[in-house]
Amino acid sequence: MDTRSSFSSICMLWISVCVGLHSGESVISVSGDLGSTAVLPCELKSVDIETHIRWRTESEIVFKRKGESFSQGDGYEDRVDVPVEELRKGNCSLVLRNLQLTDTNVYMSIQMVRRIKRSVTTEFKEISRVSLSVREKPPEEKSDEVSSPTDVVGMVHPHPLIMISITALISYFLVLLFYEETWL
Repeated sequence: MDTRSSFSSICMLWISVCVGLHSGESVISVSGDLGSTAVLPCELKSVDIETHIRWRTESEIVFKRKGESFSQGDGYEDRVDVPVEELRKGNCSLVLRNLQLTDTNVYMSIQMVRRIKRSVTTEFKEISRVSLSVREKPPEEKSDEVSSPTDVVGMVHPHPLIMISITALISYFLVLLFYEETWL
């Protein structure tokens, strides 16, 4: 194995480790103004007709949806939804309207999956954790803008180690390309 391929292998392993470490521990931060709407992001890897999704805090159920049927937790009536059309596309984001100061909390999205082998079992898979903070806004500045997580398009920024690793890898390949061209 030559030096280039061993370095490439090490870079790829490092990137895999960084991505793996980052994926299981992230909490997405979302903030919104009092009275506005916030979207708490969530994306499913697999979807079926009867996908069962649940949003909760440590102390209470906020929203549940299974197919067309849904229920809203106490204090969240007529303010929360995971639109069924979006859920069918794998988007399990919770839309929380008319934000109140008491909505500041950490929310967890959970997918309930039924397994049928010898017996029927139900597994609960946590999909995302979202920390919502609600800000008071002076009355003259109130708006109905939708808050977004971490950036304008709803993307979560990658961990800095991942960005450093990717930058190093790209730099390595650019240097290799430059040196190969100068040797030709």
